[in-house]
Amino acid sequence: SRPAVLSTPPHPLAARAMTGLKRQLAEAPEPDAKMRKVIGVDDDHMYECVRYVWWDKRAHCSLEPDRRFSSKRMALLYVAKMNCQSLQEFSAESGKRWTELCSSTGIHAIRPNRPFELDTFLELPDDDLEEYALGVGNALSVHKAPRGTIYKYKAIPLNTTDAQELYGILAA
Repeated sequence: SRPAVLSTPPHPLAARAMTGLKRQLAEAPEPDAKMRKVIGVDDDHMYECVRYVWWDKRAHCSLEPDRRFSSKRMALLYVAKMNCQSLQEFSAESGKRWTELCSSTGIHAIRPNRPFELDTFLELPDDDLEEYALGVGNALSVHKAPRGTIYKYKAIPLNTTDAQELYGILAA
């Protein structure tokens, strides 16, 4: 025979919260088209973003870890957005308009030559997002911003041990 288990009944609000959570999970919609454009394709990599921060005309600088993403597209969108924000901050501080900082032609051309706008940028292919993110970040260097932040990303392969390999290790 099993020993008697003493338990306290769950709090009524806890039970209601669990039911609500189950209902929310069951009713969670599939990602819509816009979300699929944000997520992109899973490619067995993690994408780690870092930010290069400088101040006092680059007399001081640091490389700081930032966010991690499960897809390249997510990292590219983030880096494009953050580099754009950095350039917009410099634009406000320097009193220069976007068109004075970014060119549509020449060696430092930025395409599309405009601040980040989600709906427009979701339509861009990854190569264009990457070029934009690099170009906008580079504009801070070209214009010798006395302080700023440039975001970059790198792919980290997810080399994991599968179940068969683990079993071999454990059984040895």
